[in-house]
Amino acid sequence: MAGMVTTMAAIAAFPAPRSLQQAPPPLQLRPNAVSFVARPVRAHRRLVAVAASSPATPPDIANKVSESIKQAKETCADDPVSGECVAAWDEVEELSAAASHARDRQKGADPLEEFCKDNPETDECRMYED
Repeated sequence: MAGMVTTMAAIAAFPAPRSLQQAPPPLQLRPNAVSFVARPVRAHRRLVAVAASSPATPPDIANKVSESIKQAKETCADDPVSGECVAAWDEVEELSAAASHARDRQKGADPLEEFCKDNPETDECRMYED
């Protein structure tokens, strides 16, 4: 028991590092390209990469991602290591993942099936039984 107390006291004696590395400036967004914006996360001392939306992303999700990025930048302007800042970038990360999943679903969709959902009466969409 005494050894455990000594070990805990020794661990508590070391101060936690208080400095964060300065994040590199965000890359400029270009149309038709995926860009990455990185911000430090205090809890894990790592950088979080957030992908901007690509043209294949549904517009409603793309708008939400863009708005959440703006909101995260505003939230982190005063205190980039606050819990609110981390939560804002987590929200951006979740929305970016949702946009990515939406793009993946669109890639797997068959254009003929989409057409036939809207136009079942056309010749291309008729179903014949043997």
